[in-house]
Amino acid sequence: MVRPRRAVERLKAYRPPREGRGGKLRLDFNENTVGCAPQVVRALRSKLNGDWLSRYPEYEEAREKLARYFGVAADELLLANGTDDAIKMVCDTFVGPGDELIVPAPTFPVYEFFHTVAGGRTTRVRYDGKFRLTARMLLAAVNKRTRWMAIANPNNPTATVVSQRDLRTILREAPDVLVLVDEAYVDFSGQTVLPWIRKYPNLVVTRTFSKAFGLAALRLGCILTNARIAEPMRRAQNPFAVNSLALACALEAIKHDRFVARYARQVCSNRDKLCGFLDRIGIPYVPSSSNFVLARVGSKASEIALKLRGQDILIRDWSYDPRLLGYLRFTVGSTEQTRRLIQGLAEFRPMMETQTRNGSQSKSSKRRPL
Repeated sequence: MVRPRRAVERLKAYRPPREGRGGKLRLDFNENTVGCAPQVVRALRSKLNGDWLSRYPEYEEAREKLARYFGVAADELLLANGTDDAIKMVCDTFVGPGDELIVPAPTFPVYEFFHTVAGGRTTRVRYDGKFRLTARMLLAAVNKRTRWMAIANPNNPTATVVSQRDLRTILREAPDVLVLVDEAYVDFSGQTVLPWIRKYPNLVVTRTFSKAFGLAALRLGCILTNARIAEPMRRAQNPFAVNSLALACALEAIKHDRFVARYARQVCSNRDKLCGFLDRIGIPYVPSSSNFVLARVGSKASEIALKLRGQDILIRDWSYDPRLLGYLRFTVGSTEQTRRLIQGLAEFRPMMETQTRNGSQSKSSKRRPL
């Protein structure tokens, strides 16, 4: 029998969303819930011809245009098949057996996934009971085997950010550790470290077109870093990882970034409405800097998620994580979508374990620290 590598045998299965999501209210995967700019759809249709589809992708012109959009040099940008592929490129280039990764916990699981495939080991740094994470907490985990650190900023699923002061401290005090700052949700937080890539030689920033830009189906992301880190990554990457249709749509999308900015402003406004509703009914939640909110509804969280699914409202149940029992994550969308979500939650309010204004909680629930 041909056996896989031990690193692969140790892998745990990833938990993607259920299929059959089309036509439903998709508040479970932090996607753009209204769609990309209509001009992008027209650009895609214009490329659907035999000549375009029969040619291999060409990247240089697209890379130069995207680099100008992000304010970097062309040799400081790498194209990737989504942020997942960008993370794999980091591991393919820099990670060997026994190397260690430091991540917050909980966080986006793909960092640990590809690091484990490469034969590495992961150290998880837990948030404190108030969902805080500081530079000192992360730096305390660094040792001589630490190869890299991955920080989603804002983080998924907590929607919290590591402050720029703390990020500077990490970059300065761990100069031999590659620090990846994943800015998938930057359009909703407004906080970026992209201008720092020349100042800190150990900094890698990733961006995606899957969230605010609404191009998740096409899979396009970017790695932005200094040329000395970018060069070996370019040598190690799949030479045709990104398809031509994704590039064409991305180049059209950046022409209409006002559409994206308008959508992001609407989401942030609706996030405040959702949080106001949770405040009124006494449901504790993590203050959000992204397009989603993590809230503790109590022991019937999974049942509530299933009942909402019965109304074609899809949300993410985080109760499979022992430290997030009773937590649900809600993606925030348009005003009408937010109204519908609030209406659905109000219907199942009797099933929720609420917290009174003085901090005490009804039934037998207690806040579970991360």
